Amino acid sequence: MDARPSSVDAPTCRERRGAATRGRRCGRLSAALLAGASLLPVGLLGACGGDEAPRPRPPRGGAPRRAASDLPPADPSEIPAVRRNVLLVCLDTLRADALAPWATGTPLMPELSAEMARGVIFRNATATAPWTAPSVASILSGLLPTSHGVRELGSDLSLVPAVTTLAEVYGRYGWTATACTGGGFVGREGGFLQGFQNAVVPFSFGGAADLLLENPAQVPGTAPWFLFLHTYEAHDPYDAPPARPGRSSPRAPALDFAAIDREAEADGGRALVRRFLVEPEVRTPLFETARGVERMRLVIRWLEDGYRNDPEGPAVVREARAAYDRGLRRLDRALAGYLRAAEAAGLLRETYVVIVSDHGEGFGEHGTLHHGRRLYEELVRVPMSIRGPGLPEGKIVDGSVSTADLLPTLLELAGLPIPKGVDGRSMRSVIDGGPGRPVYSEERRTRFETGLPVDDDLLAVRDERFSWIGKRDRKTGSVSEEAFDRSIDPGETSPLPANDLAAWSAAFREAVQGARERLRR
Repeated sequence: MDARPSSVDAPTCRERRGAATRGRRCGRLSAALLAGASLLPVGLLGACGGDEAPRPRPPRGGAPRRAASDLPPADPSEIPAVRRNVLLVCLDTLRADALAPWATGTPLMPELSAEMARGVIFRNATATAPWTAPSVASILSGLLPTSHGVRELGSDLSLVPAVTTLAEVYGRYGWTATACTGGGFVGREGGFLQGFQNAVVPFSFGGAADLLLENPAQVPGTAPWFLFLHTYEAHDPYDAPPARPGRSSPRAPALDFAAIDREAEADGGRALVRRFLVEPEVRTPLFETARGVERMRLVIRWLEDGYRNDPEGPAVVREARAAYDRGLRRLDRALAGYLRAAEAAGLLRETYVVIVSDHGEGFGEHGTLHHGRRLYEELVRVPMSIRGPGLPEGKIVDGSVSTADLLPTLLELAGLPIPKGVDGRSMRSVIDGGPGRPVYSEERRTRFETGLPVDDDLLAVRDERFSWIGKRDRKTGSVSEEAFDRSIDPGETSPLPANDLAAWSAAFREAVQGARERLRR
């Protein structure tokens, strides 16, 4: 199925990129946001009713004014006779190796592994970015971060209205689009929910899936519908209480701030990082105040650079990983319970069910913890599966694909036109046995984000076997590269010799050459 339906009348990729660039402006962010707005505790994220539409956002920086209602109405001849439902589940910060077939031993999430095995599993799926905002924007738009413009932390990190989202296309052709998200970056204010008629924030499977099933307004009872469910249950602070609309944030304990700051000065921030990763109740008092800005910078510096030089660092990793794993086991039970209940209620009949993560998590594999700032295996390889009408059951696809491929795939399955200029490609041919392709991941590292004197562009190319990562120092213009053969080095720990690249395919060589040219512009 190589032929694509005709394209939606939407801004071209060049127009979107220009609008995104104009719409973003540099600024300074609070300490908590330095590590991602997704870190905010439940009580600060707010909630909205199940049938409340996202509030309109004012135009920014000259970005074209456009919303879902501005798309031209659908031609009746374009509307497919059979319109099936779509459930898109995005599990934030979920490493691929928590599930079969990626796990080397018993998977941490056996129930979700079994659920994914009912459809098509993409063993070599790559996220477009190693952190939430750009990656989720790519899932919902089919664009790489350099195309949709959500790339680096700032006071106005948002998806501009000029970008056409999956929800907008579905809405144009008669689907009811509902989003239930954990908030933060994936909230109403960041533009990620444009096109969704209904929004519920905050959401989690452990804390709010029962409300989703009990409230028909949040799951349309008649087809067709598109339901986007996003949760931070795997995200730090690990093993935190699941978000639930109306639930207040954890009660903060009494803290000796002066003693905490003295300790941070003495140990380089190690104990502060531990509190950041595994103590949800201290997030607000420690990191969301004026003094919290400097504490947050210290946390990021330790994650980025201090860990590798701290002999006590491995103990922090062990504790953090144990808490992360506990959270995954709880999420496994909660999500599996929701899917079983939804199926028993008939909600998943004639429905495409997609399960994907936006990025992974680092636990010291390359000298750092957390996510963002790097493009290695543990951060950009993600679990992804699709099941539904006309798709094979229990098939594992080895061809390399991108999370940006979800939008064109779902639209092709629905018989709907694909927006012009998307970077993703439909995965239908790969599902049917065709080859994968080299795919890209992108990242921007700045002093504002890391607290270190860096200003780098990172670009990675991955296929089923090889990884290539290039870094350009924007100050000096110098470019460094490293490449890995994951068939013998799955953890990307031993870079290939510069003259040992003969096994690269022609397509991979071409993609790497294109990446080199992009970095040198």
